[in-house]
Amino acid sequence: MARAEDLITACVRECAGYLAALHALDGAAAPERTKLVSAIGTLVVEHTAYEPDTDRSFDALLNVGRLALDAGEVRLARRVADAGVALRSRSRDAWRLRAQALAADGREADSVHAYGRSDALAGADQRHIGIEAFRAQIAGREICVVANGEAVAAGDLGGEIDRYDLVIRLDSFQTHTPGTGDRTDMHAVSARSDGPGWRRRVRTRLVFGDKPAEWQAAIARKLVPGAQDFVGDLSLSRPLRDPAVIGEPGWAADASTGFTLLRLLDFLDVSPRIDLIGLGLPGQLRAEERQWVLARAVSRSADGMRISLR
Repeated sequence: MARAEDLITACVRECAGYLAALHALDGAAAPERTKLVSAIGTLVVEHTAYEPDTDRSFDALLNVGRLALDAGEVRLARRVADAGVALRSRSRDAWRLRAQALAADGREADSVHAYGRSDALAGADQRHIGIEAFRAQIAGREICVVANGEAVAAGDLGGEIDRYDLVIRLDSFQTHTPGTGDRTDMHAVSARSDGPGWRRRVRTRLVFGDKPAEWQAAIARKLVPGAQDFVGDLSLSRPLRDPAVIGEPGWAADASTGFTLLRLLDFLDVSPRIDLIGLGLPGQLRAEERQWVLARAVSRSADGMRISLR
């Protein structure tokens, strides 16, 4: 208990120093700073109570750290985050705050490690898988990758789509039964993407992102507990440009989710059928991505809605 009090007391002193310096600055009433000052007040009240509640004091401490980041006070945020993980080394929220503070301080490698600790403490909501485990999931399976968009939703392929062994959807997908079908076994999503796709229940979710810190941040902030059984690990986050996987640096750093996925499926080459629904339509892929797909295709429907890579 004494050590916990000492750590929080040191943070309170740090906060007091911040307030003293802030008093002499112009713009002290900026919204982010106002919220931070209020949070510091709450921390002081909780910590100096006659019988302090350790949980409430800890929550108040982390809230100061979050608001310090919002206010651009990276040094204060790091001090609070370090105290948080020292106080509770198994707190996911403390490790997440530390990761965010390290990222804001430009320490990307340390930030990635902290995000990893945060994610590992998320519990048994999902299991991380690497490329070999993913290969095993798709081996021998007939796969359908379904694009988003009104053209697919307005079609009549829903029944056929649902009969594939594996149905994979992309980014902020939504389903419209007659056109898109209902099943979703896997979800491939950009780390930058938001929307309802993250909340849809799937067996496996692949999160793509070229920057490790950005990928870790998406894993920590956007994954919904219980919404997936498996999550692709860091080794599957950038298969196009990663020399340990496909290793083709000529592709754009922000390649589309659909192309990144289908290129990975083609590279692994363990599925007897890979059909793309809607991905050949205008606006779905970059010009160079679409050119690669058409060159690789073994068949294509007259309306361009279905392209087969196997």
